[in-house]
Order: sequence, then C-alpha cells, then structure tokens
Amino acid sequence: MKTSVNKLTLSLICMLGLSGLNSVHADVKTKAQDGTIEISVSGKPVLTYHTETVSPPEGMGKVYARSGFIHPLYSPSGKVLTDDFPVGHVHQHALFSAWTRATFKHEVIDFWNQDDGSGNAEHVAVVGIGETSFEVDLQQISNRSGPAINERWAVEVEDSSDPFVIDIEVEQECATSEEVYLHPYKYGGFGFRGSSHWNGEDEEHFEGAMKVLTSNGIADIEASNHTRPRWVAVYGPIDGTESGLVIMNHPTSFRHPQPVRVHPEMPYFVFSPIVDGSFILKPGMTYNASYRIVTFDGAPDAERIEKWYEEYASTN
Repeated sequence: MKTSVNKLTLSLICMLGLSGLNSVHADVKTKAQDGTIEISVSGKPVLTYHTETVSPPEGMGKVYARSGFIHPLYSPSGKVLTDDFPVGHVHQHALFSAWTRATFKHEVIDFWNQDDGSGNAEHVAVVGIGETSFEVDLQQISNRSGPAINERWAVEVEDSSDPFVIDIEVEQECATSEEVYLHPYKYGGFGFRGSSHWNGEDEEHFEGAMKVLTSNGIADIEASNHTRPRWVAVYGPIDGTESGLVIMNHPTSFRHPQPVRVHPEMPYFVFSPIVDGSFILKPGMTYNASYRIVTFDGAPDAERIEKWYEEYASTN
C-alpha cells in the first residue's frame, strides 16, 4: 500500500485565501506524544490524530471507545470545529472513516455504528512522521472474524497560517484473501462530525444549527443530501462568531464526484460513494479517495472556494 500527498503551491494560497490569508511561509510542526499525533502551524494547533484508544465520557458505553480519527480540528482562530462522542450520536468521531453495511466471511458487518456490536475501526500503526505530515495504518474489523479492510491515511498540512489547509488521502485493501462486499446504503465512508455548538441535542453547548454550502450552489441542508458536489462547506456559530470548513473531493477519487449524506437535523456529513450502489473490494484491488480540508473563520466564499478547488483538481 503506497500513498503520496498532493501539494498546494504557496502562491495560490496567498492569492485565494478564504479569510485574510497570511502570505508569509508558516512554520509547520508535527509531534507524536501521549497516544496522539499533533500538527501545528506557527504555534497554532491544526489537528490531533489519535493513535491510542480514547474512552467515551463517563456514563456512555465502553463499546464507543475508538482510535484512528482526527479530533480536535481547529479553525485558524482556535475554534474547535469537530465533536467526539457527541450527544445523541456517540459513535461519531470528528473526522473518521467507516463503512456502514458490509459482508465479510458470510457475515453482515457495520463498522460505523459501534453499538451494533458487529464491527469497529481502529488505528493499527504509524507508518511515518515528517515535519508537516504523517502516514498511519488503520483497520475496519469484524468483532467476530477479525480485520476485514486494511486502510492507510496520508495526512499533510500546508504552510499556511490562515486558513489551515489539510490534505488526506485514503487507501483501502482487503485485509485477508476474502473479498469485502459493500452494500448500498444512505451513508458510510469518510465522515465529518461538526462542533457541539451546532448540535441541538447538546443543551450545554448549542448556539445554532450548522449551515451548508455546496459546489452545486445549494445552501439548504435537506436539499444537499445525496447530491454529488465537488466540495461541501459547513459553518456556524462557535463562541459567538462563525467558523467552518470546506472538504473537497479530488477527481481521482472512486466515483467522483462522490455523493454526500448531509443529515437534516444533526451536524454531520459523509462523502459516501456507496449511495450510488454496491461495490466489491477484492484482494489485489485498492480503493482510493482524496480530500482537501480548508478551515476558516467567518462565512465561506463560494467563488474563492471554487478557484481553490480548480487548483486542487489539477494536481495528481
């Protein structure tokens, strides 16, 4: 399994900044410690990836424990854009990857909904850590039959201090000589769970509902569900001001542009190619999907994001 991360030129970053982009090269640092890998830009935290299992808060079932996900993910001003173990949907984990309905060794498995009891996803190993990047191996696992899918993430942060720019490449292969049949379903794939401040079920933190804007010009959450945008931006109030992110899907990704599941009531969405129908992951084959995440403060600017996407799409 081999992965390389796409590059975004600094000149384009300077030209197309989403919210007062700093044109000076920023200092990116990657640090592994205490069961995490952290990346910062000019001393400001960008993201944390969890190599060790994180236990759910007291009172939540142990079945929801998880490793192999990114949380927190920050805006340039330090707003936390993601939520882990969210009220109402404890099994969602910020930036994470899992299929919802699969058949492996004659067993139907749900790797996404941990309370189902049939499957899970977890971190396996650190492949490498660079100054601005890391590569990690994960697995989607049958609780009865063992590893079904080997997965690799290559994560790189660009030297931009505002906005933050993160590339994530995902590769998946069979973990054994057995194929994995992925059933059609309304969600499952590469997911984002948004801030607790956008979660109406979280009475302690809620400030307002998540808003959406897609490359198709759709700004209505229900209307955006199961469309096929090139990019999806979400944003909303956090501590009194708006912040958000855009996730772009690269043209080399399987079934690009991938359908998205945007939940009508909860702050999450998923790039979910399985919406278009089943597919089989066979031994010797590789599933590929690449995403660029840009986090910002304020509201999204569709014109700037579209130019940004055009440059991203032109990279290999």
